[in-house]
This record gives sequence, C-alpha cells and structure tokens, in this order.
Amino acid sequence: MAFPWPTFTKNFHSSIYMAIDPSNPALSVKGKTILVTGGGRGVGKYIAKVFATAGASTIVILGRTASSLQAAEKELSAAAVAAEHDTIVRSFAVDICDTEAVSRTVETVCREFGAIDVFVHNAGDLKLGTIESSNTEEYWRSFEVNVKGTLNCMQAFTRFGMISESTTAPTFINVSTMGIHMAPVPTMSAYSASKLAAWKMAEYLHVEMGAKLRVFSIHPGRIETDMSRRAGIPAADDNELPGAFCLWLAATPGVDFLRGRMLTCNWDVSELLERKDEIVEKDLLVMTLAGWRE
Repeated sequence: MAFPWPTFTKNFHSSIYMAIDPSNPALSVKGKTILVTGGGRGVGKYIAKVFATAGASTIVILGRTASSLQAAEKELSAAAVAAEHDTIVRSFAVDICDTEAVSRTVETVCREFGAIDVFVHNAGDLKLGTIESSNTEEYWRSFEVNVKGTLNCMQAFTRFGMISESTTAPTFINVSTMGIHMAPVPTMSAYSASKLAAWKMAEYLHVEMGAKLRVFSIHPGRIETDMSRRAGIPAADDNELPGAFCLWLAATPGVDFLRGRMLTCNWDVSELLERKDEIVEKDLLVMTLAGWRE
C-alpha cells in the first residue's frame, strides 16, 4: 500500500492479518485482566473489543461519559460471546485528570478482579488552534489530559495495579501519535507537544521500572474517531487494527526488545521480529537529536 510518509517496514498494513489476528490461539489472553482508558468510544473501544475477542477474562474500560461506557459494555460483551468467551466487562466513569479518582478506580478493579495484566492508556485530548490564536485554558487542557492524565494512570497502575504472583511482567501500552516525531502541522501544537511529553514519560517509565513492567508506545494509525474528524484526518485503517497490534505486543513473549520504543500499528510484525538485531544494535525507534549521536 502507498503511504504518504516514510514507513519502517516494507509491508504496511491497514487491516488485521494472521500474525495479529485475535482469533489466533497463540495470541489468547485467557485469564488476563485488561484495562483501557478512553474505552467508551473510538480507538479505546476498538482496542478493548479485540481483547474481548481474544478471550480476556476481564475487560475494564474507563471514560468520562456514562452513556458511552454503557453502550460500549454491551458491544464488548457481544463481541466476547460471538467469539465464545465468557469475558466480564466492567466500566467506570472517571476523569483521568482526577488523581484520587483514578487511584480509587484502579484499587477497586484490583480488589474485584486481581492484578491488571495489560493497561492500555488511550484517553487523550485534541485541541486545534495556532499558538497565536488559541485560548490559553483550552490549549492547556490538552496538557492536563495528555500529561497529567498519563501521570495519574502510570502512578495508579504501578502503585496499585501490579500486585501479582505471576512471574510474567505486566504490560503498559501508551497510545501516542506519529505527530510527535513528524514535521510541525499548524494548529496541532497543543496535541503534539503534550503527546510528546507523554511519550517521554513512557520512556522514563520503561527505564525506571526495568524488568518489572513491559512498556510500549504506539501510533494507532488513521482510525475514524471524533478526534480525527475534528482534525480533518481521513480514516485509512480498519478500526480494530490498533487493538490487534496491542494484542500482539501484550501476548507475544519475544517482543521485549521493542520495549520503550515508538511503534506504528501499521508496521509488519514479522519484519519487526526479523530486524531485532538491527533495532537493538542501532537503538532504533527512539527519539533523539538528529546528528547528535552520529
């Protein structure tokens, strides 16, 4: 498929393929508890749906709007039933900018369902406007959601959500955007700058937690959502592609060399595995200052 900007792998996918298909038994997440922020709609809901199809024991979705969460619960439960799984689906209405509320919610989830095996942090905010024309409070809201909200989720998960007797490290997936490493797009500074900060936080989380936590950041592709419509970005990928890529990261033991790196869900996973030595030796898929390390 032709792509308007560079891609790391030769094969570029816009739909699910066998290696990341949730019906693939090798990607089963049976017995696992999955939490997705921003799970009531858009990319978050689609990610949760893939994990339901892959047999997760429990799926918890967080969001701000109770009505959207309730509708998503029904959709996710139906997806699990269609795949012949008895997945429990729960939702919690919570603002991720509310530190205490996020902590309480994660503690509640762990009391009811045990440790969280996969935490997908998808919730985000996009405000459009040039730096000159933007309302300061609206502009800063992107940082409240995308930076403070990310901090709240990371702290709640690492403090309360990782208590487990399992020998397998849990997974934290930060849903980011390729806008953090592309040339500036006018009117997108609040979103890109705040998401860049969140990505850097994920990089630090990876280093600080070490072997105790598997941390990845992904660009979810071009999915039709409320945010993409506001930004005028046309959909080009199947809705469930980012979820399938997240599933592959969470369920595949041999991908730990990708921890702490920035990935795009359209990239071919077989090629990523084939290029393991190159990625590790050259420390690829991280951000640095061009020319500084040459």
